[in-house]
Amino acid sequence: MQAGLSGTDHRLVSHMMLTNTDNTHTTRSRSFPVYEISSPDIVCGASAFPVRNPDIQTATILAGDQVGFHLSSPDSAGDAQPIIFHEGPGQVFLSPLPADIDDLRDYDVTGQPFFKIAFAGPNSSTTWELENESVMKFNIPATTPPGKYVMRIEHFMPNWIKGQSQWFVSCAHVDIVGKGGGSPSGFISFPGAYKEDDPSTYPYLK
Repeated sequence: MQAGLSGTDHRLVSHMMLTNTDNTHTTRSRSFPVYEISSPDIVCGASAFPVRNPDIQTATILAGDQVGFHLSSPDSAGDAQPIIFHEGPGQVFLSPLPADIDDLRDYDVTGQPFFKIAFAGPNSSTTWELENESVMKFNIPATTPPGKYVMRIEHFMPNWIKGQSQWFVSCAHVDIVGKGGGSPSGFISFPGAYKEDDPSTYPYLK
């Protein structure tokens, strides 16, 4: 997935995991926290379009299978694996490749429709599901229509200072196969999905 922090600095999700195997060439970019949710960087990370990673690959995934996004590895041998220590939820979205575009590398998803397929929220009133984890795992919905998608992951930390929420985002290229049958709904786009005064992003409103 694409967001998190180590014990000393901020980390991004930089690896996609399929069947518990790292796929390091599937993510579009690696970026540090995004603070401005109206910025284009909120889509897939800093300067994600056009594609900056010439080695980016498309991962083929069977609908219903488990996928994960993993934080970047330690900088040096012997260092601890970075973990997500900020409070806050994680979410995963898909944006289908339009019929008039052949290659996911040519698909700029800024302002394009996404639908949500996974959510990791609170465990209790004081803890979060992703706290102290280095990976967010989830299952692709079994009825996801087959096709190519940009998969977007986000983890964000609400902040008591308005305008200082921290967003860790990344995107990967996937080709989902299976029987399909589902009808995605609830489409949103980035930027524009959130506002700084939304109760979900700034929960300290009086």
